[in-house]
Amino acid sequence: MKLLVFKGQYGYSTLAKNGDDKLYIQVQFKQGTEPEGERARIKINDAFFSMYKNKAGLAFPKLVIMDYELEEDTTQSNATVEDFSDLPF
Repeated sequence: MKLLVFKGQYGYSTLAKNGDDKLYIQVQFKQGTEPEGERARIKINDAFFSMYKNKAGLAFPKLVIMDYELEEDTTQSNATVEDFSDLPF
């Protein structure tokens, strides 16, 4: 399974959506294996669902990733000034 994860103020999360409905799900990595950067596209090799409770006692799902591989993120532009040197304007 492939997943796009985002690093935020309180750790990592991913977006689950169904039409216009959106839900951010917390993602936890095995200690010391977190991806670098603000976002990463990963291929999950081993993971499981768990849950946590907030201060009000409400339960939320959490995805715990034990093993993954980084995938190339083609949605991010890595272009530099040199890449545009042959443009006609």
